[in-house]
Amino acid sequence: MRIQALDCDQCGGRQIRRARLLGFSERVRAIFGIYPFRCRDCQNRFFVSVWLLSRLAFAKCPKCLRMELSTWSRKFYNPGLFANFLITFGAQKYRCSGCRCNFVSYRPRKGSGFVDKESRDESRSNREFESKTAEIN
Repeated sequence: MRIQALDCDQCGGRQIRRARLLGFSERVRAIFGIYPFRCRDCQNRFFVSVWLLSRLAFAKCPKCLRMELSTWSRKFYNPGLFANFLITFGAQKYRCSGCRCNFVSYRPRKGSGFVDKESRDESRSNREFESKTAEIN
């Protein structure tokens, strides 16, 4: 299933970026969740509704709306004051694999086959702990 928010209407390319809002009418459309995007391949400018109800509960990149996300470490990226505030109160740190945008969100990421190092290490230690407790019992 191809998601319209990630494909160009004209050439079908996936190299898209959210375009700037031009004028009052585009700002009004943005309030209702309809944003302009521009294809990097053919320079086509088109509008996409970001209110994908089936995907509303999951985190998505604020720039390109992709849901293929990994995490980032504070060792490699220094977030701003507001992002640090959100992280302090439980927001998750995400990085878009398509446009490399680092952002924070309270929404969970959708399982997409991407496993970051921290999650892999946590699941490995959980499996080891469960196997040790099973051996004891």
